[in-house]
Amino acid sequence: MAKRAPFDEQPFRPLNASTLQSVLRHMPSAPESAPVTAPALVPVRERPPSTALAARSCSPLDQEKRILFTREETRALDRLVGTLAERLQTPVKASHLFRALTALVLPVERQIERCAAERGALLRPPNGDLPALQAFERELAVLLGKALNAALVNNRLLP
Repeated sequence: MAKRAPFDEQPFRPLNASTLQSVLRHMPSAPESAPVTAPALVPVRERPPSTALAARSCSPLDQEKRILFTREETRALDRLVGTLAERLQTPVKASHLFRALTALVLPVERQIERCAAERGALLRPPNGDLPALQAFERELAVLLGKALNAALVNNRLLP
């Protein structure tokens, strides 16, 4: 069963504001000759949300999908989620990552269908044949990668 964040859960902040201010007060000032430059900001294009994503955002999250991973995959995913949380300085959970990935693939469903048609038939192995199942999933990943690249080239990746 999926875990839901408690309503009163505080956002993850590796450094609280008072600690950060305390450290900044004790930092030596930069020499006068060294100009301080801010990093260049990259403009973000705004697009209206697609109907699929807009409808999804208004609907309750009441559906579950069960996914099994290997220990190595779980460790790698946990590491990625932890790194995202650290870099973004906010709580991030695996469900956020998977929902973000879903937001990438749903709008390009037609491109995925085209790539699948070009690829042709793919035989799904039985669950007990793990090496064949991993090869099957790699083929799906290649197909998704081609579809996402094509959507990116055609400027249709995100709505």
